[in-house]
Amino acid sequence: MQHAFSSSADPVSDRNAVLQDLHLAEKAWATDDVRSGTWFVREGDHVAFAPTTRNGAALTINGQTTNFIPADRFADYLVNMRVAIEAGEFDREIAGALHGAAGAGGTAEVSVPAARQGSSQDIHQAQQEEAFAREGRNPDGSLSSVVGGGS
Repeated sequence: MQHAFSSSADPVSDRNAVLQDLHLAEKAWATDDVRSGTWFVREGDHVAFAPTTRNGAALTINGQTTNFIPADRFADYLVNMRVAIEAGEFDREIAGALHGAAGAGGTAEVSVPAARQGSSQDIHQAQQEEAFAREGRNPDGSLSSVVGGGS
């Protein structure tokens, strides 16, 4: 019996390429007033999220190639996606997209997080600080490993 797609000899490398692109989406979203990025477009209170691999093949999440996420939860959704990718839950979709039948499987899931409490400005600020922290940066965007002169 022939498989629908050939699996990658290096799923970690495939996963890392997608994680790098996810990082770019997280960084773009953390930037004030960004309405769209490589993987997303914001329309009002929702974000259309359609991630792809570097060869342009769509990744299937929750059975869909485009998911609509409440904008106030999108940063947390990206964190959930990162956790799922790092855990290998997207390996089948990534391998299918890169090495065979795009959309093969469609079994990877990313949950939409519960709404955070607080004003939209406070939520955005917290999400931005969390994105910086994942990059090893301080809330002002400077590198956390850099020790400044003067207190």
